[in-house]
Amino acid sequence: MSYTISTMKADEPSLESVDDYISQYPQSVQQRLNSLRSLIKSLFPEVIENISYRMPAYRTKPGKRPFVYIGVARKHIGIYALHGSLSPKLQKELEPHITGKGTLQFVNDQPLPLALIKKLLLEKRTELGL
Repeated sequence: MSYTISTMKADEPSLESVDDYISQYPQSVQQRLNSLRSLIKSLFPEVIENISYRMPAYRTKPGKRPFVYIGVARKHIGIYALHGSLSPKLQKELEPHITGKGTLQFVNDQPLPLALIKKLLLEKRTELGL
């Protein structure tokens, strides 16, 4: 699977919406992004969704820092800005996907572990007091 990674150039229009972001990728990647998007929106019904740092960002209130971003790279989908602490059990489950502080990567040639991502988002919701 080969496609171009979106990078911002001076003469390139900015992405206006998450739909714009998702539509620039192949169908298989779109399906993965839409699965993540649906999961986030189901767990955070009042979520504010926009584009920040040229990727989908999700925040609980206007002007608040996003609690999670999702983005596409050549061989994976990343979940970013996962600041805060995780329970030791969840930390262990996520270990194969942790690539840096607050960063998870899920390779494109394997199914997204949506049940595991849901556990992560539920912990994040508790942490945020929602």
